[in-house]
Amino acid sequence: EMVKNLQLPGRNSPGPGALLDTVAATKRREIEQAGAPDVEGAFRRWRSTLRRQDFPENAFGRVMAAALDGVDGDGTAVSDAALDWLRGDPDVLAPGHRLELRLAKPRVADRASFGRNLLLSLVKFLPEAGVHGLVLLLDEVETMSQVRGQALRRILGAMRVFLDLPTGVPGGVPLCGVFAATPDVLDEFGTYPALRQRLAVSGASFAEGNDLAVQLPLDEIEPQDELLEKVGLKLIALGARATGHAFDEVLQGANARRLTTVACDRNLDVDARRLFIKTWVGLLDLQARQGERAIEEDELADRYAGEFRSLKSAEEGGGDYEP
Repeated sequence: EMVKNLQLPGRNSPGPGALLDTVAATKRREIEQAGAPDVEGAFRRWRSTLRRQDFPENAFGRVMAAALDGVDGDGTAVSDAALDWLRGDPDVLAPGHRLELRLAKPRVADRASFGRNLLLSLVKFLPEAGVHGLVLLLDEVETMSQVRGQALRRILGAMRVFLDLPTGVPGGVPLCGVFAATPDVLDEFGTYPALRQRLAVSGASFAEGNDLAVQLPLDEIEPQDELLEKVGLKLIALGARATGHAFDEVLQGANARRLTTVACDRNLDVDARRLFIKTWVGLLDLQARQGERAIEEDELADRYAGEFRSLKSAEEGGGDYEP
């Protein structure tokens, strides 16, 4: 999922295809700036050295080199198979392609370690695309309902695994992980000493002006109404990119402000942001398909309440709730 949604600066579409194009363009530019007389020859030599470089997943270098063979539109079945492997789909490779790439099919018991090593290898390789590394936001730990028992232990265990991943590679990898968690998850750190130690605030806290504190309480960033309004306005432009519809920014800005008022009249905890975004994205999608209009507060309140009930029902197995 991370590879499929990998977003590089300046690229409209995410994914490994955009990564390959960016890497090729970056390396050729670097070679040209170094004054090499034969840019394409030097690029081929760099691809050859890539095959022998060390990565957490041993096959990563040679498979990436094979995928780069097809970056100029003259790809072969083997370069396409290499791209499938880089996407994390090793099972779709034909036996002949697997043999040519010298790849063993991962055993079921090894799939978790294969996925981790593939992720770490990709992060280690990313600077070849002219970027500093990867910022990975893990928002699946956020939930509107209370987390208890084994579900909570899985959340805390997953957080520890991702915290330890970058340092598990010699020299580390350029990975910055950000976790979005509701306060009830944070309260349970005391039951997991290893995680509490890794995420403990040392020195000044965020509330004391330390913007680089390891814990950043979202409810202290700025007033909720101002934050929701800014999120709503930003989503208009993102919605235009996602739907291809050029929204009337003045009209939708007014709709976003009214929805902000509705949200702030009902609840002001961290979950309000998730609910606000879900409601607003749905409204933008609806208007992109059915036409734009001014949406009054009564209708916005009904839609907001409906989304709240829908989320609660999905997470708690039903129930009638009002925000």
